[in-house]
Amino acid sequence: MSLHLPHCETCDRAHWPPREICPHCLAGDIAWREAEAGGRVVTATVLHHSLAPEFRDHLPLHVATVQLDCGARALVYLVGGPIDIGSRVTVASGKGPTGQDALVATPAPR
Repeated sequence: MSLHLPHCETCDRAHWPPREICPHCLAGDIAWREAEAGGRVVTATVLHHSLAPEFRDHLPLHVATVQLDCGARALVYLVGGPIDIGSRVTVASGKGPTGQDALVATPAPR
């Protein structure tokens, strides 16, 4: 799997989540490009409860905010369980626990 993010053609910056205009310069010229998949976990948590019925069978969910090497920050699902804050991860476009399109992270190879 690879990582593709919205990228502003005007200011040349990636962002997440997708938006119709660039959150950095407010230009509307957005294209999806392949992005550097490496990053570092900034925050992490475990969700034990959900009001959304579609998630209840998938709890607990491990999620994190990752500072990507390309400059964007993204909320991701952690594949395989918890990952320590500060750890290097590889982020990819994938599927969340209920099959929805989402970003997923795995520990980076050493």
